[in-house]
Amino acid sequence: MNSNTFNYNFKWIGGATWILRIAGVKIACDPVLCSEGTIQDYRYFKSERMTAPHYDKKDFEDVDLWLLTHNHEDHIDSPGMEVINPDKKIIAHKSHQKLSLIKAMDDIIYMDGFKKEMQFLSIKGVDIKITSIPAIHAKRKFFSSLIGNGNGYILEIEKDKNRFAAYVTGDSVFDKKHAERYLPQKMNLVIANAGCAEIGTSLLADVIGRVTNDNNDIFRLNDFINPEVLIPVHWGTFSHYREPVTDGISSLSRNIIFIKEGDFYQHEA
Repeated sequence: MNSNTFNYNFKWIGGATWILRIAGVKIACDPVLCSEGTIQDYRYFKSERMTAPHYDKKDFEDVDLWLLTHNHEDHIDSPGMEVINPDKKIIAHKSHQKLSLIKAMDDIIYMDGFKKEMQFLSIKGVDIKITSIPAIHAKRKFFSSLIGNGNGYILEIEKDKNRFAAYVTGDSVFDKKHAERYLPQKMNLVIANAGCAEIGTSLLADVIGRVTNDNNDIFRLNDFINPEVLIPVHWGTFSHYREPVTDGISSLSRNIIFIKEGDFYQHEA
């Protein structure tokens, strides 16, 4: 990690949705903004939104860059698509081509994590390098492509000799061999999808196992990357997120920051 880095502000809206403000640029991810009590139908199981999204309209008015990891409904829904300004930069997984509202947007770049593609952007005088890496959406990789893999993203931000690096996991389950192939170490920030999501309670769910990180995966990921800060998101919001993350996790690893939906984390460089 470079000592010449930035102050930043992170807000967790709920689920996989968050906003990062850094170097005068606002970056947002995976807008799912359905109301509390909404039932999402995934064909093989249903899931209920247990908490309301914590945001106001100003949160999304001036987003400069959107990151879309994959097109599952707990990551992007109709209310979420409505807050995306089509005039801003959008980085998306190729699965979003199935969504007509996203496909119709002009300034969208599709990336394939398995190809480890790169994009170089300049936004408000800030240089941003984005690398897509695969998000393996199941503990047992055999099932991951059936469930629907997506993208994780590595962000490298630079301005006036200040540098910042972040890893956005997307819906992936930590695997050391995968990490050794794709992940750098000693990042400034890791935004980690947690919650131990499962595809319902059927025998099929038992066979497939968890499809996102559980708390043990978060600790293993944290030990591997050794980031300055790791913030778990994607837990507690929907009924198929089986495992809560509590403030006790912070007492075990001081760099893991526990925040609740609607909370801010302010980091001073």
